[in-house]
Amino acid sequence: MSAAADLSDRIAALEDREALRDLMQRYARAADAKYTADLKLRDAKSVAQAAAEQAACFAEDAAWSAGQFGGELRGRAAIAAFFETSPWSYALHQYVCPEITLDGDTADLRWRLLEIGCPQADARVVLLAGVVAQTCRRTAEGWRITSMRFDVLQEIELADNRNAVTCLIPKKGQAA
Repeated sequence: MSAAADLSDRIAALEDREALRDLMQRYARAADAKYTADLKLRDAKSVAQAAAEQAACFAEDAAWSAGQFGGELRGRAAIAAFFETSPWSYALHQYVCPEITLDGDTADLRWRLLEIGCPQADARVVLLAGVVAQTCRRTAEGWRITSMRFDVLQEIELADNRNAVTCLIPKKGQAA
């Protein structure tokens, strides 16, 4: 292989890695768009739009596996429907420390998840910490998630009341 071809392959791999990171950031941004800064679920239309944007990160034939957190789902439409029925009144997702293995038009990824959440079922504030495994495929739409599985998901109670959370930015009355 020539030096130019080797450099071209290395640049393509870097671009693919960045595209995969961007995909997961779009997923997290859409997931978080369902909620306001003052720990409330947005209106049904906003939630549906955010869920559709979140589901658009998946291939049409994708699989989602989240045990008791979301069960086993197949297909983008089923995943979108699940995302519209959020068990949270607030969530903020952080997917960090990606491990990315590229193989042509497919990629295997592992992420560390840190998520602050307020369950709809009670007034608690929790931290979810876990490990998420994904497979992605390059499609006509760009890189898309073909499978997403939670290998570890732990819940740590941070507070038993949402009043323990103070929103510093934006201040009350400002748009989120």
